[in-house]
Amino acid sequence: MRTSAKSRQYANLLLNIAEMKDALEPVYRSMKSFYGRYRQEPALKAFLASTKVEAADKIQLLGKVYPDLHPINQAFIAQLGDERDMKLLGMIMHSLETAFYTRSDQVKVHAVSTSKLADSTIDRIRQAVQTVTASKADFTAEVNQDILGGLTLRVGNTILDASLSSKLARIRQTLIQS
Repeated sequence: MRTSAKSRQYANLLLNIAEMKDALEPVYRSMKSFYGRYRQEPALKAFLASTKVEAADKIQLLGKVYPDLHPINQAFIAQLGDERDMKLLGMIMHSLETAFYTRSDQVKVHAVSTSKLADSTIDRIRQAVQTVTASKADFTAEVNQDILGGLTLRVGNTILDASLSSKLARIRQTLIQS
């Protein structure tokens, strides 16, 4: 079986179990948080990929070291290790994110601006996105001085770029072509 298909199967399996336990959101958020730490810890990667450590021992250690890791995720990760599929975790996370947003009727929204956005601005953006997409907006924001001014929004897979840096680049390109 191709790794992408296998990764989607794993992601769907995890979300099916989470839905059965009425824990879709906590399982997704917990796994997303864990994966961010997992990518930075070579020793953790080696431990979880080890076939010499029993799944029960992995679950126990994960529970102690990562107490915010949902129990469903602890068992899932231990099983991935036993199946020698830890190398698929990045692809699983990609599939997991896509499937989570579809199943939870949410859309991922990421804003980039030159300064911290006011709560009222975030609320207006969130409401506008929810009106247009008919989905709840899962909003994150980032400050990046490189855009010079304005705002960029990524709504799902669509990028809305109203940054000053992109406007200047378009003007420059127009002048070069003239």
